Amino acid sequence: MKDGREVTVLEVLGDGDEFYVEYALPDKDDCEFFSVSPDQIEKITWHSST
Repeated sequence: MKDGREVTVLEVLGDGDEFYVEYALPDKDDCEFFSVSPDQIEKITWHSST
């Protein structure tokens, strides 16, 4: 994200005007879930696993 956090996009909401993301909390075994707008995202890197 533009604020320096690295998040995982879990779902694209609406017509792509919002993303539901997961943010792994550093130094904790926990995470936060929240929605962000596309203008808050610096870049998207695609990863796929099989």
